[in-house]
Amino acid sequence: MLYSTILKAQEHTRNVQMVFKIKMSRISLLFPVFQAVLFLSGNAEASDIRETNERFITWTYKETPMGLYLPQQKNTPLPVVMFLHGCHNNPVSSSHWIISALNAVEPCAVFLPTAPETENSQYSCADWGGTYDSDLRPQMINALHELDSLTGHYGFDTTRRYVYGESMGGEGVYRLLMDFPQRFAGAVSAAGYTPDKGAEAMAKTPLWIVIGSEDEMSPVEESRTIYNSILGAGGSMVKYTEYPDLSHVGGIEKAREDPEILKWLLAQKRSTGIIRHSGSRGENVLDPVTVSYRDGNPYFPSSLPHGTAITLFDIKGRQLIRTDAQRRFVKHPVCIDSRIVLWNVSNSRFTASGKISLFKGK
Repeated sequence: MLYSTILKAQEHTRNVQMVFKIKMSRISLLFPVFQAVLFLSGNAEASDIRETNERFITWTYKETPMGLYLPQQKNTPLPVVMFLHGCHNNPVSSSHWIISALNAVEPCAVFLPTAPETENSQYSCADWGGTYDSDLRPQMINALHELDSLTGHYGFDTTRRYVYGESMGGEGVYRLLMDFPQRFAGAVSAAGYTPDKGAEAMAKTPLWIVIGSEDEMSPVEESRTIYNSILGAGGSMVKYTEYPDLSHVGGIEKAREDPEILKWLLAQKRSTGIIRHSGSRGENVLDPVTVSYRDGNPYFPSSLPHGTAITLFDIKGRQLIRTDAQRRFVKHPVCIDSRIVLWNVSNSRFTASGKISLFKGK
């Protein structure tokens, strides 16, 4: 399609700097770099940028290319942004536009996963999926896996994890906010499509929706609808920008040129796993929600108020069980095929979420 050809050409012009490939025979000279990458996978390449402590690292996970930009290290944990590309785009480049744009605001790690095309794909190009799917697609699961691995290995700021998506990547942003409303501190969906679904969950994450009014790929009416639905669900953290007379590609490009979007994104911050409730004198009290694993079941804290709902999901975002907190523990279904279970607790006054590793209690 013309849209795909244009985007591909635009990305190609940006990828003029080639990543300097280092042979494995030189691994002893670059051990700190490779040690970090080999933590994620055995197939990795890395390069230094401008002879500073900045690095751009590439590797493959399940035969899928991945990239990570690391700015000069600070004494404080770095924020990290995951970028979800559009159709036919290959973002794994040290010269990708979002790296320089984000780091013009402040030093920021940038994770560039890919959703490559496959011969067996039923789509014109492999994509991240969206709220119209019944489950998360494998490429999105891979991206989340690597984001969590990178966060743990490099010590990224877990209160400042963000996601930015364009076109099909924007559709993936909606999906992530619907399934994991506590995972990201902020999100941007540029020219993404979603049906009117999941607004209540999306309302829990700061989101900026941007789209051209003449978008021929993602109907602007759908963006208007989900925006209004998020507002109707109590979403006070959602922003909406519609660019007059701009097409699909034009809207994406306009968003890239607007520095206020990324400034806003990096200004967002969240406290994961923290709940707020009213104290005896009306003040706000903060309590962490910690989940333990004992005797084959997840245990939740006894301080959870009566009426709190507990929900468990598998790693693909499928709901496994929903119950109340009266018994404090949830007997997980035997059909779970993953060691990782995602949990969410909520009532009318708070919500919190996280994950637990079964059999290990982490």
